Amino acid sequence: LMATIMTSFAFGQSKSKTDKDDIKEVINTFMTCLVKKDSIQFFNLFNADPVAWVGVFKDKTQQDRISKDNSKKNYFVSNYKSFYRSISDLGTDEEKFYNIKIDNDESIATVSFDYSFWEKGQKINWGKESWHLVKIKDSWKITSVIFSMDFEKVNPEPKKRKK
Repeated sequence: LMATIMTSFAFGQSKSKTDKDDIKEVINTFMTCLVKKDSIQFFNLFNADPVAWVGVFKDKTQQDRISKDNSKKNYFVSNYKSFYRSISDLGTDEEKFYNIKIDNDESIATVSFDYSFWEKGQKINWGKESWHLVKIKDSWKITSVIFSMDFEKVNPEPKKRKK
């Protein structure tokens, strides 16, 4: 009986430490790399190119943008290396994730969450973000990042209600 309990416990432990915990580690590493300016570890989170990276400006922010220049598109396409380079020189940057939802099987995953991006302790923008990941040789790699964006100065993020 004790062997059965120990086997079940060991199996349960290894099972619970697998995919969701590994995906949470990818999320935490992403956030930590921005703060610590660790480009090597940050780049290692992503699958070999191409990796989709698309940002879409939410309505109020887009209206503000086109009021200054009506040729501005409501989206942009980039990549994780350009994103990292754009923020790594700006000083103290941080991206905060909350309301994280992970849906996965043993090979693919979708992660979605609310985020806010901070520069020097000030919230710059916020929105929703979604990643696709694939498991390659026991490592989860990000294959796409899509996100919506509102500028905090144009449309402040609503206060979160505690549930």
